[in-house]
Amino acid sequence: MLRWLVPLRFLSAAGQIGAIAVAAAGLGLPLPYDRLWIVPALVMASNGLWMALRARSQARAAQLVVPVLIFDAALFTLLLAWSGGPDSPFSALYIIQIVLAAMTGSRAATFSVALACAGFYALVFAWSTPAHFWHAPALPGSSIGLHALGMWVAVVVVAAVMTFVMTRIIETLGEREQQMRRLTEVAARNARLASLTTLAAGAAHELGSPLGTIAVIARELERGAQSAGGQAAPPGLAEDAKLLRTEVERCRAILDRMRARAAHEVADAEVPIAAAELEAALRDGLDADESARVRIEVQLAPGASAGARIDFCEVVGPILRNALDASSPQTRVDVEIRRAGDRLVTRVRDRGTGMDEATLRHVGEPFFTTRAPGRGTGLGLFVVHLHLERLGGTIEFESEPGAGTTATDAWPLAAAANGVAARPETHPESRARDVV
Repeated sequence: MLRWLVPLRFLSAAGQIGAIAVAAAGLGLPLPYDRLWIVPALVMASNGLWMALRARSQARAAQLVVPVLIFDAALFTLLLAWSGGPDSPFSALYIIQIVLAAMTGSRAATFSVALACAGFYALVFAWSTPAHFWHAPALPGSSIGLHALGMWVAVVVVAAVMTFVMTRIIETLGEREQQMRRLTEVAARNARLASLTTLAAGAAHELGSPLGTIAVIARELERGAQSAGGQAAPPGLAEDAKLLRTEVERCRAILDRMRARAAHEVADAEVPIAAAELEAALRDGLDADESARVRIEVQLAPGASAGARIDFCEVVGPILRNALDASSPQTRVDVEIRRAGDRLVTRVRDRGTGMDEATLRHVGEPFFTTRAPGRGTGLGLFVVHLHLERLGGTIEFESEPGAGTTATDAWPLAAAANGVAARPETHPESRARDVV
């Protein structure tokens, strides 16, 4: 309300100055102009002080809305008392202060301003004597009196203010309805995100036992192949058994991380990460060959805060994994991390096969993947989209077939730090390999 109430008060002071000037120079009305000029001067001076207070503290300035409206009603009462008293046709302008008070959404504020206006108008009758010049013709020989002309002007002013206020109320209600719709969609997606985490934790628990059994059998096969008791073992059996055991241990490690993440996600949600730790956080979980292909440039001071660690890992980690999987083993992936205002911006560029426009339109949809069957479920970027929506962030893709893909994401660090963005209760493994 403050952003347009201050300009409205300046406009009110300008209207008062114009009305006084017309009364003096155009109509030659016998009014105490030396006193009348005080009212718009006080309005402009108080408005300047209010603007200065708002620049220092928005909350304190907002607390003065009702006192300022009552102050304006008192100044308007002086105008009425000095410009004809009860005969002045502009008394209807009191309604403007009441309408502005109603815009605060407070019943107490509206009643307070309304009672103040009623009391001030009663004082007009007590402090002044009627000025009958208002009933004179507006122009010599005219059948229209000054009082009727003034009433028309008052109706125009009230109509203009009421139109502005009502359209503003309608626009505000529309904006809030859209915001509520967006929040409902985000809440629904966060619920799906929590369901994914619950599913991941359950899968980790249920698959742990059979994977342990497979690991034991693989170890026994490996030992049996190495000591076949004088009989020739099938070629490559020992190597296959060792590879099977290695992959099983890898699966168990991934499931352990998923289970631990689901259990400790809430407690670790606000752990911060400094700029100096960003590169290590991204390289964690990559093997030596993958890490060698990644070039990371952090354009932040080493001690600068980059928000919550979990936010960074859950957003940028899957995108980097996606870029590595989309590129050949001989190509490099570039990661650029910088800050733009209160937003952390990361740019991940690969030199893979790229995507055409039809594929780009579906990127981020659940279960959409361009990878071979069995190598991904298409949930990686979908989860990234959910996290960015939770944080109030965005992601954009630029890609051409044969030229690689660039993914640029950004989210407000200040909003995340202040808890503005709603956080789901749990999240899936941030470094999931089932990316598009």
